[in-house]
Amino acid sequence: MKLAYRLGVLNLKTSGYLSVAIAAVIWGSNGVIVNWIPLNAYVIAFFRVLFASLSLLPVVFLVWRFEALKAAQAWRTMLTLGALLGLGWGFLFSSMKLIAIANAVLLNYMAPIFTAILAPIFLKEKIERNTIVALAISMMGVMLISYQDTFQGNLNILGVVFGLLAGFAYAGFIILSKKAMNRFPSYIVAFYSYLATIPFLIPFLIGIDLSMNLTSWILLIILGSFNTGFAVTLYLYGLRLIKAQKAVIFTYLEPTSAMIFGFIFLGQQPTYIMLTGGFLILLAGYIVASK
Repeated sequence: MKLAYRLGVLNLKTSGYLSVAIAAVIWGSNGVIVNWIPLNAYVIAFFRVLFASLSLLPVVFLVWRFEALKAAQAWRTMLTLGALLGLGWGFLFSSMKLIAIANAVLLNYMAPIFTAILAPIFLKEKIERNTIVALAISMMGVMLISYQDTFQGNLNILGVVFGLLAGFAYAGFIILSKKAMNRFPSYIVAFYSYLATIPFLIPFLIGIDLSMNLTSWILLIILGSFNTGFAVTLYLYGLRLIKAQKAVIFTYLEPTSAMIFGFIFLGQQPTYIMLTGGFLILLAGYIVASK
């Protein structure tokens, strides 16, 4: 009986790790897709959550109708999740305008460290030794992947602050999502998070020319429905099954997969140092999952 229970817990954890890892790998293709869409980042972010909401809508009201009505009563929590998502993207994009993109991305990836610090306070999770080791190895890996541009050029103080705020907002989203999923299914939390983000991004549509070819619109729909609607929901499902401090380690697979997608679709040749960084991130994931 005890063995069956342990195997069940192990399978749930494995499912959680795989879900978060697959989601992070999918997110790695975002850079390639965004590179092919002729719109600014804020407008892309708006359509990203719009199409994500629309893609989840049929299932929400056909399968999770009663849970959706119940979750709507927790509108303050859902609105806060939307605000954290919207603010996180806003801070990140603002940071990218003021400092090198690699610097902004690196600062945004302070989120796992913020999460590891906040998890014991808000989620009562004890920080594990292997999590600390994995975080250190992951950060080293991210720095190696972006070493050519890291902390070179104009280090605008406001840009640095925006980058850190983006990471803090993302950490807040993870913590609050984890708490919300104690009450509601991950599918519902994801749906309302996207829906609540839309009002915060609408102002960026003012005066924007939305004329694009069919291919660009198809890419935008893929970015919203698959890379966001499916992948973020998958991530939240995994987050429900494992500790937040461990889930965030696997999000570091995003820059690793982004490097691979960039090589395949954009011809961006990775260096040996960048490949070493990717290996370190995979090693960190192994350290977390092997315990």
